[in-house]
Amino acid sequence: MRKKILFITRWYPNRVDKLDGNFIENHARAVSMIADLAVLYVGADPSMSDRYYDCQITTEHGFPVVRVWYRNNDVSTKINGRIIKFFRYVKATRMAWLKTRQIFGLPNVSHVHIFTRPVLLAFYLRYKFGIPFLITEHSSHFVHDLPVLLPPMKWFAQYAASQAKIITAVSRTLQDAMNSFGLHGTYRIIPNVVFVSEPAILQKPAEGIVRIIAIGGLTDSRKNIAGLIDVFSKIHAQIPDARLNIIRPVPDQLLYDSAMATGLLHTKIFFHDYLSNEEVYSLLTSCSFLVVNSISETFSMAAAEALACGKPVITTRCGGPEEFINNAVGMLIDINAPEQLAAALINMYQQYHQFDPETLKEYASINFSAEVVGKKLLEIYEELDPSK
Repeated sequence: MRKKILFITRWYPNRVDKLDGNFIENHARAVSMIADLAVLYVGADPSMSDRYYDCQITTEHGFPVVRVWYRNNDVSTKINGRIIKFFRYVKATRMAWLKTRQIFGLPNVSHVHIFTRPVLLAFYLRYKFGIPFLITEHSSHFVHDLPVLLPPMKWFAQYAASQAKIITAVSRTLQDAMNSFGLHGTYRIIPNVVFVSEPAILQKPAEGIVRIIAIGGLTDSRKNIAGLIDVFSKIHAQIPDARLNIIRPVPDQLLYDSAMATGLLHTKIFFHDYLSNEEVYSLLTSCSFLVVNSISETFSMAAAEALACGKPVITTRCGGPEEFINNAVGMLIDINAPEQLAAALINMYQQYHQFDPETLKEYASINFSAEVVGKKLLEIYEELDPSK
């Protein structure tokens, strides 16, 4: 008999941010292959003005997703406003749980994603029904800038960690950072899931062109695309057929300006904004190699997805990527090391064709496929709830 698993999460693709927690959605899809699953998401919607709560129930990838939004744009950011927002969150969570129970029933295991507020419902379900829970953390905040929490919230996070049967982190780097923050418990390393279909190549490069891909974030403080642009501009004459393609979820004027200043924008440096997952995979499939020039990463979905597309990776030793990138699948360089980055770009430009795409795809499948990650999670669920 299949286990019934409830995901309780504060990040998940939704109408406010369609990319929010898409890696959690990948985990959900993997779990749905080996267990019955429901997803419960609660989040704020700053655009709400005519109501305080809104509920949406959908079926996605074969499992129910209950989303409840609450209004947060009519209160201050001071302490009294935070208290109001907290109580609205609690009410929204209750609403989401009642809807979820109505369509899904009681789960065998609660699987919380992201500290700390979603743990409240897991506590209730354990107290009321004896349902065990685990917590999975993805956030890079623990790695590069420990969260600044009021003492009660920090205590609650530490208490939640101590009460979870198991805590999973997407990398050893993240686990170590969480331990440093006082989040002690029984840890397991469960990587992110990579789903890569065989997309149509929408923008095939011209014959002889070496397409380099870099994927940025909402801000450049951690991805350091600016540093990559600077290095590329200084060595582009040594790699004349290279074209740097930068994928970003939203435009960044500062990066555009820095690329414009090099004189290479629209000739050797190109930006791609607002791309769907399929469009990203299309570019990855048609590229020669990927560059991750980050200051910190807990995992690097971009690196894993590039491997799944059969492409080698240059990455900095920024936390997560060096746990799975090695000389057999790419190149490792130090953080903020422009000379090393320049040398790696030149070497990969000359050698990328020596990496066998099928070998890279198999490596990604062995480590990050839904089947592999789903099996690891099922072992944890069965450990927490051994009943058949």
